[in-house]
Amino acid sequence: MKVGQRLVLAVAPAVAGLLIIAVLAAAGRARTRPEIVLWIAIVSALTTAVVAWASTRYVAARIERLAAALASQRRGAAPPTGGDGAPRADELDVIEARMQGLATAVAAARDDGTRRERAAGERAEEYAALIDDITGLMGARIEEAQLPLHILLSSPFGALNENQEEMLSAAQSAVDTADVALRRLRKLVELDRGALRPVIQPIGLGELMRPALAIAHSRAASASVQLHLDISDRAPRVLVDATLAQDALTTVLGVAIASTPPAGEVTVSAGERESGRVAVEVTYAHSAGPESLEVRLARRLLAAQGALLTEGPEHTVVEFPAESPLRATAR
Repeated sequence: MKVGQRLVLAVAPAVAGLLIIAVLAAAGRARTRPEIVLWIAIVSALTTAVVAWASTRYVAARIERLAAALASQRRGAAPPTGGDGAPRADELDVIEARMQGLATAVAAARDDGTRRERAAGERAEEYAALIDDITGLMGARIEEAQLPLHILLSSPFGALNENQEEMLSAAQSAVDTADVALRRLRKLVELDRGALRPVIQPIGLGELMRPALAIAHSRAASASVQLHLDISDRAPRVLVDATLAQDALTTVLGVAIASTPPAGEVTVSAGERESGRVAVEVTYAHSAGPESLEVRLARRLLAAQGALLTEGPEHTVVEFPAESPLRATAR
């Protein structure tokens, strides 16, 4: 029962007694039977006193417990004082002082949290700007290294022995790999900073996967890996940024082929699931280990488009949001 209800209940008998006396007076019985009025007044007064005493005692006990609890939380604090400097013993004053202290503490904590959040946001923007500058500088230096390596491998500046060609080829491969990773990292930074916004458009599943599968076929042939495809032609169109999604799919297929030993198999199946999303599942011989940087970058690129990448012991699944039938019909 609420405090207000208890206080109303405390005066309810007196109010009821007054109403009964008023009714009797209106009916003329108050003059003929004055003892009835007297008994009604006595009963209502006694009942009001008992109910008021019980309610007041209950409210006072609750206030005392609340004041004691608040005082125990602020041990050592000076008790509230009156205007003359004398200590006040009123529990309501204690509660008021403690509540004001709590309100001040909450406001200070809120302001501190706001300052911390603002500082963290500014620091994150500063780090993103630094990473963007570093990736841009490293990308430019990598491009400067790619050109001479390409010239050395393709132009006849003299006979190169087999070891020299292998070292140059390894250097060029390492530079190309670093260039791809830097480009993906820069895309992530641009996504976080809002400089790059995914352009979500419907695209057919086969059209989406065509570039990634072409690169996968080339890599599989070089690695002596068999690539098996099962791409549904009945799946609905997916809603993605085609460039970013194709980049992520190329990464997923490339990691699968690189993790498969020679003469091994990689199976790519794609189609609509019961959930209504379109899934691309890549099954391959995968050795358990920490998630690679390439896969983490691909996961972030996909998440920015509302897609989901799930990596298991022997398979990787990429789920794309699909175009709804109503939207497809409207088109």
